[in-house]
Amino acid sequence: MEFDGMTILGYILAIMGSVAFIPQIQMILKSKSGEGLDLVMFSIADFVTALVTSLCLKSGMDISNWLEVLITNIQVFTIHALARYYLNQPRQLSLLFLAKLLYITLLAAAPLTWIKFVMNCLLPVVLIERGGAVYKHYQNKSTGQLSGATLGLQWTQFGGRIFTSVMAGAEGDFIAPMVLNFFFGTVILGQWFWYRRDKGEKTE
Repeated sequence: MEFDGMTILGYILAIMGSVAFIPQIQMILKSKSGEGLDLVMFSIADFVTALVTSLCLKSGMDISNWLEVLITNIQVFTIHALARYYLNQPRQLSLLFLAKLLYITLLAAAPLTWIKFVMNCLLPVVLIERGGAVYKHYQNKSTGQLSGATLGLQWTQFGGRIFTSVMAGAEGDFIAPMVLNFFFGTVILGQWFWYRRDKGEKTE
């Protein structure tokens, strides 16, 4: 098997995507707290990554195209479940597991055309949610318990994925969500550094 520069970069980005949320999980386990996390964001991320995994599987794509997204989906769901657990919200945690089971069943049964339609409808939802998260951080002058390592890995991965997708001649509707995520990821990462600097100044 021959490996060119783009292939090697693709594998590096896949590894980064697969481990991106591990620092966030470690932070929650260490602090035993889910305070300051935008759980709506993680709910949407959970559904989107499950949707993309289903799309890849039903389209007959190679495992290299969907394994990373599946691993990300498991990590995002773990973060959400841990946060609910440490926030002492047993009812919401039970509903979370029921919702997960329900939409996995629906995605397994839904035809490919339906899944593509839902994918096209998600862009404005992501725009509103991510924009709301940025504004919430601005209001609170804090990014809460978000892991800087996770934000940095995601930012680098999305930037790399945009580059490799453009070089591969991917269609615009495939690249658009990544550009949107990269833009908001840049803003949120900038907020993380800025508010962390403010906290450092106050403690001096």
